[in-house]
Order: sequence, then C-alpha cells, then structure tokens
Amino acid sequence: MVSVTVSVHASLLAADPASPVILRGRTPARGTPLDKKVRYVGWQCRLYPNRPQARALARCRGELRELSNALIGASYLKYSETGRHLRFKEFRASAQDWSRRRADRSHLPSSAVYQTAADVHAAFRNWFRKVRPGQGLPRFRPEGRAPGIYLSSAAIRFDANRVRLPKFGWMRWRGGDLPGLRLPGPKRRAVRGLVSGRAWRDAGERWMLSCVFECGPLEPVPPAVPVAEMRRDGGGIVAELDGTPLVVGEAGGNARTDADRRRLGRLQRRLSRCRDGSARKARLLERFRTVARRIRNRDRDRRHKLTTAVVRAAGAIVAEEVGDEVLRQLRYKAAWHGRELQVRRGPPEPGRGSASNARGDRRLPPGR
Repeated sequence: MVSVTVSVHASLLAADPASPVILRGRTPARGTPLDKKVRYVGWQCRLYPNRPQARALARCRGELRELSNALIGASYLKYSETGRHLRFKEFRASAQDWSRRRADRSHLPSSAVYQTAADVHAAFRNWFRKVRPGQGLPRFRPEGRAPGIYLSSAAIRFDANRVRLPKFGWMRWRGGDLPGLRLPGPKRRAVRGLVSGRAWRDAGERWMLSCVFECGPLEPVPPAVPVAEMRRDGGGIVAELDGTPLVVGEAGGNARTDADRRRLGRLQRRLSRCRDGSARKARLLERFRTVARRIRNRDRDRRHKLTTAVVRAAGAIVAEEVGDEVLRQLRYKAAWHGRELQVRRGPPEPGRGSASNARGDRRLPPGR
C-alpha cells in the first residue's frame, strides 16, 4: 500500500504506454540476448473465449502440466541411473515424443510444448547454478498449478477488439491499447513489435493474455526538479520532490483499499466458521478471491503510477528501503528516461542531511 498526501500536475502522473515489465537476460521465445537499445514492454489483457474455446484452453493447460511432470520425472530417473539430468536437446526430444503419442493434438500448440521443455530445463539449470539462494530442485506441479500456454508471435493476430490465438481461433479481448512506439521487427510477425505471448488463468478463473513487445526509446522529458526521494513510511511508500510530498492515483483510492482490506478480514472470519466442502464456503471463497485480487491490482497500479511520476519529474532519484519490486521498477524506468538512481543503504551521517551524502549510498548507472 502507498500512502501519499498532496497532488501534483497531471503531466507528471502520465504512466508509460502500458504497465511495463522489463525482461532480463533472454527472450522467452528463442533465448537470444536482449538488445539494450530496445525497450521490452509487458502488456496484458483479459480474454473472453466461448465455451468450446474455454474447454480447449483448460484441456491444453492441464496436459501441459502433465508434460511438465513427465519431464521432471524423466530427468530424476536419468539422474538415478547415470548421475546426471537430461540436457536441453533431450528435454526437447522427450517433449516431442510425448506430443506425438497424443491421440488428439488439435489443441496443443507446438510452441507451448517446446517452451514447457525449455522451462523445465531452465529450472534444473538454475538449481545447479544456484541462481537464487535456497532454491530447491524442481517439484511436480499439483492440480491448479499448471503452466501458461506459450504462443508463437508469428501466429497471434489482433483485429480491433478480437485476437486470434493459434489452435484456439478468434476471441474477444479487453484491456486497453497496445503499447506505443512498437518496432516492426521481422516480416514474419503479424503484429508489430510482438515478441511472445502467453495465455494463462488467474486466481479468479479468468483467462488472460500476456505479451512482450519491442518498443523504441521514449521521448526525453526534461525533469521538473533535480532530486526526488522515496522511502518506506510505516506500511506505505512516500515520495517527495524537493521536500514536497507526491500523490498519485484517483481520489479516495486509499479509502477504497482500506475498506476492501476490512471486508477481506470479515470474509476470512466467516470462512473460518464454514464447514469444509460446503456450498456456503465455496461462495465465500469466491468473494474472498475477488476482493483480494482487487486489492492486489489497485496496489500494483498505484506502484507503477508512483514510480513513473517520480522518474518523469526528477533528474535523480534516491531510494531507501522501498522494496524489491519498487526498486526493480525504478531501475528500468530510470534507464528508459536517462535518470540517475541512487540506493541508500543506512541512515545519513550526523550533520549531513543531504541525500547525496548519505552513508552507504550506491549510485547505479542507467540500466543496472
């Protein structure tokens, strides 16, 4: 939750063309290194499939979970026999054999099958390389934890309020405009700038489509103030432009979020008094998920608007204990706009109240 107190000019609150997500390292499709001169912008929308399409999507999602578990089991079996796990080519060959054995493959995109094999291989590789501390071996996916359906960028089509997904056909979508400044890319792409797409189902059983687009650099925006500071204050994050607090979001947004949090607490207490498996508990659980999803979406939107407003308004940003997600957004948005980012590690030295002289400051160049 973000707490703010004073409003600013509307031009500083204009968010980027879409809720951006910068990818690190490699693209999801072919594993080619990312071009640092290109912005990779994440975009998502809600899908409205008809009943046959929804059944086909759910069936594909479940069978991809079976494929993921089969590949994990095959890798464990080979390790017990030979002392090593499957390699990338062996994962792809196993996935291809699994797909050929299916009696009906009309609902299984080949891109989704091969990407599932690549994801399992990456999970084993990251465990051996110890990419994340405390990361364990890949585990079997239970019911309800199926992977997303990766779709080829060459087969996705957008036409006004409809989108065509390979193997599933045309369906309606809603979620705002596509990102601006999209680059043309290869001729085989039917949608300008589209790198990859993934269909998935959220906690509210709604089908969503997430895409990654290649976009050109943003137009330079002159900063309004030299320095902005962001820090954690209680349960929220406070941003100041030269000592003036900054506010983002619609009026009354915090009040609605607080009301939803209280409603969430009441629903949780009512759920604790319900019998397992009862119809009443199922109805309350659905309402609980809806309210929780609304809170998450509102907090995520406020974080994006806050970080965008700070980066557009200030030439240098000083961040102190803002959390990993906010710091991640500040890093790539500062690189997009050519701003300087400093991360404060600890309290300022006695007699030095300036943000630039704070003890433990670590200046990050754009893009780091």
